[in-house]
Amino acid sequence: MFSPSILARVVAAIAGIILLYTGVRIAAQWVVNNTVTVVVLAVIAGLVVTACLVYYRYRHVVHRDDAQLERHLAEADTMSIPEFETWVARLLLRDGFRKVKFVGRAADFGSNFVATAPDSRRVMVRAKPDDGTMSRRGARHIQALGADAHARWKADTAMLVTNADLHRLKTAARHDALAEQLGVILVDRMELASWVAERKPPAALAAGSAEATSPAVS
Repeated sequence: MFSPSILARVVAAIAGIILLYTGVRIAAQWVVNNTVTVVVLAVIAGLVVTACLVYYRYRHVVHRDDAQLERHLAEADTMSIPEFETWVARLLLRDGFRKVKFVGRAADFGSNFVATAPDSRRVMVRAKPDDGTMSRRGARHIQALGADAHARWKADTAMLVTNADLHRLKTAARHDALAEQLGVILVDRMELASWVAERKPPAALAAGSAEATSPAVS
């Protein structure tokens, strides 16, 4: 004879099969009675899955491209402040800026260079390497450069060049709004990497550019 424990397991297994069969029948009947709803839900689920796959593929491509661009900043990421300033000056001269003159002194606030851009505008440039605080304190550098460039040097526009990321989620909107208000062109990490790789200065300063970057007037 079977032991009570074996009989209990057999009964439980049979009960489980019956419940599973009943559940399948109920589900199948519901599908038959709600064919349109099932089709709509299936289509929605398919669209959601497809959208997720496309998004993750896009993020993978963007991340890969960004990583390739950032390799052009490997040397800059190890530079001291004077080295970074010299490197930016050479970058300016390489790509069409003329009359690049160093003006960075104690009383010059945020300015390092005065130069003539490829579109012939007078530009004040601030070269600021990432010191670990730029991403969250970039606003004060934008303010200092904007005030110094326009009020003191009468520049047509100003440009902040840094290997820091000024477009992190929490600070991007603030930095962009402040830069637009003060007439400062932001060239942060990824745009700087693109500039180095493609040998093209920011579009706002390219020869023939019609984009105005004077301080906004409210």
